[in-house]
Amino acid sequence: MKVEIFSNTKCIVGEGPVWDAENYRMLFLDIRGKCIYSVNLLNGAVDQINLPQRIGCFALCENGKIIAGLSDGIYFVSEKGEITPAHRPVQIKGERFNDGKIGPDGAFYLGTSAADGKGAFYRLKKGVLTELFGDVACSNGLDWTEDKKQMYYIDTPRQMIEIFDFDKDSGAVFNRRKFMDIPKTWGLPDGMTLDSDGNLWVALWDGGCVIQIDKATKKVINKVEIPCRRASCVAFGGENRDKLFITSAAFGNEENQASGKTFCVNTNTRGASVYKYKE
Repeated sequence: MKVEIFSNTKCIVGEGPVWDAENYRMLFLDIRGKCIYSVNLLNGAVDQINLPQRIGCFALCENGKIIAGLSDGIYFVSEKGEITPAHRPVQIKGERFNDGKIGPDGAFYLGTSAADGKGAFYRLKKGVLTELFGDVACSNGLDWTEDKKQMYYIDTPRQMIEIFDFDKDSGAVFNRRKFMDIPKTWGLPDGMTLDSDGNLWVALWDGGCVIQIDKATKKVINKVEIPCRRASCVAFGGENRDKLFITSAAFGNEENQASGKTFCVNTNTRGASVYKYKE
């Protein structure tokens, strides 16, 4: 698989790619740059939404809005960067929100980053923010199986991918267990997405690649190398959702001219279902 540069925009910490099928654009964020970028796949037009806080993740809403996890809470974001709280004020556990995604129930699932390991994983449903579990250090990749009965999850310092049972009616996650270890020699497990076959695609921070993991054998069946060390997150997009987009970080790897750019590669599979937030 041939990797190409999708966007030359150099992010300090690029993250969270999201495919917007209705507007035929790929969006991604820069955590430390405090902004969201969008690139139109038809004409190459690039737009930037500047934000007042660091952003860890964002998603699309059914009504066309953007919802985002920032430093002190979750907000609706306008195309002009205006933010409106999505829940009542609450003291979140951790320094800021990190990775997150919309679940099969239309709720926003996202976790925090906490140097002391006392962060948390939350669910936002119709304006109500609920803590699902604590003791989180750096909440990262997550995605759901196509039958909506299980959720894969990464808390990066644990050096593993975990799996929960998931109740889409209540939003409960339970029966937490290890899916597989990620050896330190591979890098740090970061962002993640599933394909339509149920296999996992995981970005490896300081590993310079994305690996595809067979859901049944737990073996690496594909490896996509990018021209910099810090692969951060992945998402499928494009007309047939068979193109894999990979964000990266320039932070700590500034000497590499490719670091911080966003890459893409054509695959022989398609992305799993993607959901939008229901207000």
